[in-house]
Amino acid sequence: MNKFLLLSTLLIGITSCSISKKPEFKYVDNIEVKNVSMRNITLKADAVFNNPNHIKGKLSIDSIHIFVDNIDVGALSSQEFDVPSKNVFTIPLEGTFSLSKVYKKNKNSILGSVLKVIQSDSLNIEYKGVIRYHLGNFSYPYTINKQQKVKLK
Repeated sequence: MNKFLLLSTLLIGITSCSISKKPEFKYVDNIEVKNVSMRNITLKADAVFNNPNHIKGKLSIDSIHIFVDNIDVGALSSQEFDVPSKNVFTIPLEGTFSLSKVYKKNKNSILGSVLKVIQSDSLNIEYKGVIRYHLGNFSYPYTINKQQKVKLK
């Protein structure tokens, strides 16, 4: 009887802690300009996930690049993020890039181009890259590809 009880408890424990689904990437939201200066622009956004499991894990940014008007201006960097169990959660994404990268094609009029960007009302921003879920030796990539017109403050 004791062996049956021990085996039953062990079986229930193993099956209740199993991963029923991988955490689900929902969308990127709240892309906005956080700061604008004569040299740099800082952008922020939120990546929204849902973890339907009881098991936690970690998310890390592999390589998410910021594109402005189809020009790669930089990459986001972040520390690992703890995934809560049975919860919808967001990961803050933030990156700063130089305005000179956006208009380096017009080397003769960089200052004029930078002033034009600051005076204009919006930029076409795109986030492309991968966020990776880690649980022990298991790893799963989530592809991020979000494009949005963002108003400058």
